[in-house]
Amino acid sequence: MSSIPYRKYSITTFNAMEEGDLMNTNAQIQYPGFRWFVLTTLCIVTATSAMIMIAPTPIIEAISKTMGLSRGEVSGITMVTFNLFLALSAIAGGALIDRFGVLRVWFACLILLIAGVALVPYVGDTGRGMTLIRVLMGCGTGPIMAAIVTVAAQWFPMKERGIVTGIQGFSVSLGIFLGFRIVPQLFTSTGNWQTAFAWLNVGNFAALILTLIVALGPRPPLEKQDTVEAPQTGGSDFRLALLQIATWAGIACGFLNSWEYQAFNDLIPNYLAIDPPVGIGLGVIGAGNLMSICTIAYMIGSILSGVISEKFFSGRSMPVVILGFLISAVFAFAVKYPYMYSNKTILLVCLILIGFWAAVINPQVCAFIAKNYPEHISGKIAGIAMALFGFGATLGLSAGSYALHKTGLYMMSINLVAAAALLGVIAAFFMKPPKVFSK
Repeated sequence: MSSIPYRKYSITTFNAMEEGDLMNTNAQIQYPGFRWFVLTTLCIVTATSAMIMIAPTPIIEAISKTMGLSRGEVSGITMVTFNLFLALSAIAGGALIDRFGVLRVWFACLILLIAGVALVPYVGDTGRGMTLIRVLMGCGTGPIMAAIVTVAAQWFPMKERGIVTGIQGFSVSLGIFLGFRIVPQLFTSTGNWQTAFAWLNVGNFAALILTLIVALGPRPPLEKQDTVEAPQTGGSDFRLALLQIATWAGIACGFLNSWEYQAFNDLIPNYLAIDPPVGIGLGVIGAGNLMSICTIAYMIGSILSGVISEKFFSGRSMPVVILGFLISAVFAFAVKYPYMYSNKTILLVCLILIGFWAAVINPQVCAFIAKNYPEHISGKIAGIAMALFGFGATLGLSAGSYALHKTGLYMMSINLVAAAALLGVIAAFFMKPPKVFSK
C-alpha cells in the first residue's frame, strides 16, 4: 500500500502552511480497504457491549426474585450503576484512546466485559456482587462508545466519516434489539438467568479475536507517527477546542438528543399500552409491536444519517441535526392528540418519523467532531461528549418520571421530550466548523 506518512498538525502548523499545500497532502492519503474490516470489528464490539448493557432489562423479574429485592432496586443496581460508570469511563476512555490508541483500549474494555460477565454465576445473585459486576461492565463500555470518532478520523476519508458514525449508532441499536431477543431465549433454554448471562461472553470472545486480527493488520493512515510531538501540541489544541462555541454546541445537541430519545423510549411504550385517560389503550402487545417498528426506524435512521449529510448537504452536519430535532419534536408533541393516535396507521407513521429523525442526530454530532477537530484530540472530545450524552439520557428519564409522578398523566412528560428537541434546534445553529482547525 502506497501512502504518505501522516503529519500531526498543530494550530501553529495550520497557520504557517499554505491552504493548497495542506489540501494536496490530504488528497494523497491512501485509505486501505482494510478499513471496512476495522469498521466491522467496531460494530461487533459495540453491539456486544450494547447487549450487555440492556441484558438485565428483559429478565429483571427473575433477577429480582433471586436477589429478594424489588424491581426498582434491581433496576437501580443494574441500569443506573451501569450508565453512571459508562459516562465516567467515557471521559477517561477518550484520553486513554488519544494516549494509547484505540486497539489497546478495546482490549482492556473487552477484558473488563469478559470479567464482569464471568462473575455473574458466582456473585451476581447479591446486590453488592451485581453492583461490582455492573461497574466493571460500565467501565468496559464507555470507552468503546467513545472510540468511534477516533476510528472515523484515523481510518476513513472525510466524505465517509458521517456514514461510519451512523453505522456505529446502528450497532448500538442492533445490540439492544438483540439483547431483548436473545437474553430471554437463553433464560428460557437454561432455566437460570445467571447462566443465560454467562453465555454473552461468546460475543465478547468473538470481538476480542477480531480486535486481535485488526492489531495484526496494517496501521491506519492517520495514526500518529511521532510520539513526541503529540504531547507538545495536543494539550494546547485540546484547550483551544474547549474554548470553541461549536464544541459545546455539538455536545449540547448530543446531550439533548439523548434526553429526548431515552425519555421517549421510556415513556411512550406505557403511554401507548395503558387504558385511557392516562394512556391510549393499545395494550402491551400492541404497544410493543409499534415500538419495535420505531426501533427499526431508529436503526435505519442511524445508518442513513451520513448518506443524508453527504448527498443533500455536502457533508455538513448542522442542517441534518436541525432537521432531526425539528421533525422529531413536532411528531413527539403530536402523539398526545386524538387525531394522531386514533388512527393506527397515522400513529405508526408518526412513531416511524420520530425514530428515524431522532436517530440521525448523535451520529452527525460524532461526525462533526471527526471531520473538524485534529485526530490527536478527537478521543478526548468524544469522551466528554459520550459522558454528557449518558448524563442527558439519565436526566431525561428522571425529568419525565418526575413529571409523570406529579401529574399522573403523560402530557407534561411528552412536553418535556418535545422541549428538549426544540432546544436542540437552537443549539444546532451554533454547530459551525471551528475556523482555527479548518484545513
